[in-house]
Amino acid sequence: NRSTRARIIIMNMKTCFTFLVCAMSIAAINATTHAPIPLQNKLDLSIYYSARSTDSIKFILTKLKPLYCKIQKYVELNLVPFGKGYSTNIGFFCQNGHIECRANTIHNCVFDKLSRNSTAHMEYLSCALEHVDNTIHVEEKCAGHIGLSIDEIQSCATSREGYLLMLEAEIQTKDQTHGPRFVPSYVFDEFYNERDQRLASTDFESTLCEKLIKDHGFSNVCSKINNVLRVNEVC
Repeated sequence: NRSTRARIIIMNMKTCFTFLVCAMSIAAINATTHAPIPLQNKLDLSIYYSARSTDSIKFILTKLKPLYCKIQKYVELNLVPFGKGYSTNIGFFCQNGHIECRANTIHNCVFDKLSRNSTAHMEYLSCALEHVDNTIHVEEKCAGHIGLSIDEIQSCATSREGYLLMLEAEIQTKDQTHGPRFVPSYVFDEFYNERDQRLASTDFESTLCEKLIKDHGFSNVCSKINNVLRVNEVC
C-alpha cells in the first residue's frame, strides 16, 4: 500500500510539474508576441543630404516620404543636412552656393529645435523641399506648421548657434560617409559601405527591407519574395 501511494504521489508531482512548465511556456510566448518593439532593435538609418541637391530632393520626396509612415516603428531616422561643403574661417562653402548653405543652416536649426522628433522632421522636410524655390514661404509656412517661431529659426540661422550646428553637421557627415562622395548618402546602423550606398541608390526599399529582415529580425515587415514593404499604413 505504501509503495502504491508513493507511486501515485510521484505521478501527481510529475503531472503538476509538466503543467507548470507548459503554463510558463505559454506565458512566455504570449509575452513575446505582444511585447513592444525594443528601441535597441530598431534599424538606425542616417540620410546625409543637402537642401538644394536635386538628387536629395528627388530621393526624399519620391522614396523616403512615401515610405516613412510605414517604417517609423522599425527605424530610427537621422537627417543630416550638409552635403559636399566645407567650413572656412569666414563661414561655409557649399557645392551649390550661398543659397544652399543658408538652406542647410535653416534645416539644421529646425531639426535642433525639434529635438529627436523624427515625424516632425519629415513633416518640415517634405514641406521645405516641395517649396524649395520659395524661401519666404518655407520659413513662414513650413516652420510655422510644426509650431516653430519664424523669428526663432531666423535668429538661429544668422547667429553663432547656426554656425555651430553646421559645424556639427559637417563633422558628422565627413566622419560617417568618407567624403561624402555621394549626395544623398545612406548609412545603416552607423556603418557606411559602398555596397549599401550603391544598392540604396538603385532600390532603396529593397535595401531597407534586407536590413530590417536580416539584421533586425523584422520578418513580417517586408515580403521575402521581392523585398518590398507590406505594412498596411497609407502615407
